[in-house]
Amino acid sequence: MHDALKHLRSSLFFAVLRQRALLYIAFAAPWVVAQYWPVLVALLVGFAIDGWRWHRHVEHHLVSFLNASCAELEDSSQLLWQAETSIARLQQQRLWQRLEKVLNKERIRLMAQQLHQFGWTWRIALVFNLLLAGIVWMQFFHTPVFSKTSTPVRSSVAIAPSDLRLKVVPPAYTGIAAFESEAKELNIPEHSLITWCVQQSQLGNTSSMSQEIRLSDGQTLSLYPEAKEKSGNHCVSWEASESVFWTWSGDPKAQRWNLKVKLDQAPIVEIQKPVEMLQVLSVDTKQFTIAVRVADDYKISNATLHLTLARGSGENIRFSDKEVALPQGTDPRVRIWQKQWTLNELGMEAGDELYFFVRASDNAMPAPHITTSATYTVRLPSPEAKEEQTSVLPILVKPESLRSQRQIIIDTEQLVADMKANSKINPDAIRARSETIANDQAALRRRYGRFLGEESTLFGEEAESEHEEHGDQHNAGEYKPVDMAAAYGHAHDQAENATLFDEATKKILRKVLAAMWDAEKSLRSLNPTTALAPENKALEGIKQLQQADRIYLHKAAFTPPVIKEEKRLTGDVLEARNWKSKPSNLVDHIPLEIRELIQDLSQAKPLPALWSKTTRSWFAQTLKDEEQRLAAQAAVQDVLDGCEPCRAPLRAWLRLSLGEGRLLLQAPETLRVLDEQSANKSRMQKAWKDSGLLLESNVGASK
Repeated sequence: MHDALKHLRSSLFFAVLRQRALLYIAFAAPWVVAQYWPVLVALLVGFAIDGWRWHRHVEHHLVSFLNASCAELEDSSQLLWQAETSIARLQQQRLWQRLEKVLNKERIRLMAQQLHQFGWTWRIALVFNLLLAGIVWMQFFHTPVFSKTSTPVRSSVAIAPSDLRLKVVPPAYTGIAAFESEAKELNIPEHSLITWCVQQSQLGNTSSMSQEIRLSDGQTLSLYPEAKEKSGNHCVSWEASESVFWTWSGDPKAQRWNLKVKLDQAPIVEIQKPVEMLQVLSVDTKQFTIAVRVADDYKISNATLHLTLARGSGENIRFSDKEVALPQGTDPRVRIWQKQWTLNELGMEAGDELYFFVRASDNAMPAPHITTSATYTVRLPSPEAKEEQTSVLPILVKPESLRSQRQIIIDTEQLVADMKANSKINPDAIRARSETIANDQAALRRRYGRFLGEESTLFGEEAESEHEEHGDQHNAGEYKPVDMAAAYGHAHDQAENATLFDEATKKILRKVLAAMWDAEKSLRSLNPTTALAPENKALEGIKQLQQADRIYLHKAAFTPPVIKEEKRLTGDVLEARNWKSKPSNLVDHIPLEIRELIQDLSQAKPLPALWSKTTRSWFAQTLKDEEQRLAAQAAVQDVLDGCEPCRAPLRAWLRLSLGEGRLLLQAPETLRVLDEQSANKSRMQKAWKDSGLLLESNVGASK
C-alpha cells in the first residue's frame, strides 16, 4: 500500500516537473545563445531550488490535490493513508479500486496542468529575461561593422577559430613544458616559439597563401604546408619578443587574440644584515653577521659575495679582495645565505674597513641578466682614534693625523650613494657622518693654511676684527692707541710673506683653501651632494701644486696645429654644439610623416600609402608601456579596417606618444630668448673669471 502511494506521489511530481521544464528552457535559452555562463549557472541553481520546492509541495498537499481532481474519491482520500478501524480499512480498499480505474497517465497529466499554470507574472519575467540577454549579447559579444566600405579580405571557405591550433614552446632555460592551445588570450615567456597550424582538410580547395596570421606590429605570417609531417597541416612559426595581438584571415569574425609576453626579469638582491649601509663596530667586537637573499623568476645560475678589506691611512692604503660563492638550495629560484663572520676569519684589525657587495646572474639565454647590490661598509675603529676623540688635548698626545683630500671625496661619494640607495637611513647617522667628513676637511684646510702663514684658520683676521669691534662697544669712550710703526714702517712678519712660495703658487693655494671652505660649509649644512664640486676643485688645485714644473714644460712645448686656409674665417661650426638643448633639436626628433599624419587624421583627409608601417614603428619606439602599445596598435588596425570614428583615438595616441616635444612646439621663440640670455650671462661670467677679479673678490669677502 505504501509503495503504491509513493509511486503516485512521484508520478505526480514528475508530471509537474515536465510542465515546468518548458519554463526552464525558455529562461535558459537566451543565455545559452549569448554564451554568458555566469547567469546560466545562476539559473541552473534556481531551477534546482524550484524543483526541490515543488517536491515538498506535492508531498504535503497530495490529499487536497486528489480530493480536488477526483470526484470519485468523495473527499475521502485521507483514508488512503490512515485506516485504523475495520470499517476504515474496508473503505480504503473501495477507494483504491476506484482510484485504479480513474487514475491513469492522462489523468495525472491533467492534475499537473491544473496545479501548474502560467500567469502574467511569469510571462513578464520571460520577456524581461529575453531583453536582458539581448543587451548583454550586444554589449560583449557582438562585433560591430564600422563601415559599409570596409571589406576585409577573407578566405573563400569560412573556418571556425576552433580549427586553428597553437603550439607554444617556451625557452629551455625557463623549465616550462611545451603546450598546445586553441585560439585564445595567452601569457607566454619571452623568446617562446609560437606555431599556428590548421589542417588541410579544413582549408578545402583554397590555397594556403590565402590563410594568414596578421600581427599587430604589422607582420603578416602566411601558412605553409609542413615538410616534415605527412598530415598535410599548414603551419607558421614566430618567436615572441614583445606583446602583440593577432588575427586570422580564416576567422569570419576577425577576432583579436592577445599574446602577452612576460619579460625575463633580472635577479633581485636583498642584503638583510647588516641593515645600515655603514656599520661601525665597537672596539671589543669579535664577530658580525651577513645575511643575503637572492631571487629570480626562473633560476639563479651564479651568486657571489665580494669582500674588500682596506687597511692603512692617508695615501698608504692597501686592499685585499675575497670572493665567496652563495650555495644553491632546494629551490633554484631563491638563494638564502647567512654567515656569522669572525674578525680573525676576515683578517680585520683595528682601524680596518670592510666593503662588500653581492653580484647575481640568472640563466637567461643568450645573455644572462646580472644584478649588483649596493656596497656596504663595516668599519672597525682603532682604540687610538677613540682615545683621540675623547681626549681634551689630542694634539699634545700624538701628532695630528689627517685624511687626504682624495679620501674625503671618497667618503662624501659613499655618503651620497648610501642616501640614494636607502631613503630610510637614519637622519642622525647622516648628520654624524657629514659632520665627521666636515671635521676632516676643516683639519686639512687648517694644515694647508699654515703654508700661507695662518696659525689656526683661514679667516683669523675676520675673527680678530669681530673681537675688536666687540671691544669698541664696551670701550667707546676710551683712547685707542695708534701703531705708528705698522702704519709707516716696513713689516717683516706678514702672514703670507713668512713662506717661500711665489705669488702664482700662493694664488693657487688660496683657491684650494676657498674650495675647502665651501665644501666644509656644505657638509655642515648636511648637503654632501653640493660639497663634491668644491672638493674636486680643491683636489685639482693640490695636483696643480704638486705638478707645477710638469705643467709649465707641457705648456712651453705645446704648439697648436695650423688651421687650414679653406676653413679660416668661414664661420663653419658644423661640429660645434652647444651644451644646452635647443628647441629646434627637440622638434626635429619628431618625424615629418607623424606630424602630417596627425593633421590628416584631424581633417579627415586620405592617409598616405605607408602610414600604418610608419605609425607602428613610431609606437614601438615611443610607447614603452605594454598595455598602451597594444591599445595604440588596435587603433591603427581599426582605422585600417575602415572605421572613420576611430581616427580620433588614433590621433590621441599619436599626440600622447610625442611626449615633451609637443609642449616645446607651443613657444619656441620664448625658449630661444631665454637661451640667448643664458649664453650672454655665461660669457660675462667667463670674462669676469678670466680677469682674476672674481676669485679675489670671493676671498676678500670670506676674509
